[in-house]
Amino acid sequence: MKIHSPRLGRIEVEEETLIRFDRGLPGFPDCTRFVILDHDRETPLRWLQSVERPEVAFLIVEPQQLIAGYRLEVPSGVLPFLGWKDGDDEKDLCMFVILNVEDGNLTANLRAPVLVHARERCALQLILEDSEIPLRHPIQPEG
Repeated sequence: MKIHSPRLGRIEVEEETLIRFDRGLPGFPDCTRFVILDHDRETPLRWLQSVERPEVAFLIVEPQQLIAGYRLEVPSGVLPFLGWKDGDDEKDLCMFVILNVEDGNLTANLRAPVLVHARERCALQLILEDSEIPLRHPIQPEG
């Protein structure tokens, strides 16, 4: 499958690498199939690239890359939406946060992580109600 992304150029992806958001993403209900691509080999950044709408791509990162020891308890009622079954390995649950650039500042949305069941290739964006969790966690450049 070929995607012509304005950000990433021409991309060829295999169907089995796609992940599906059965409920879409908030604000993008028509985007249900995505691929996760490395930004480059030098950083932990990745792209969550829509297949249906190539202009839709989100810069993502695993939150542990930003905050040492970051841990989030995923409500058990959420797991079935990822195709999770009793006995599935916790290692198959991946978590990412979406990065935003606003006024030249890079922030991470820790309040709405993206969860991916790697084996089932199923994902959702979990919207947390806890106002203590930052919506715009500042990311400081290295150096």
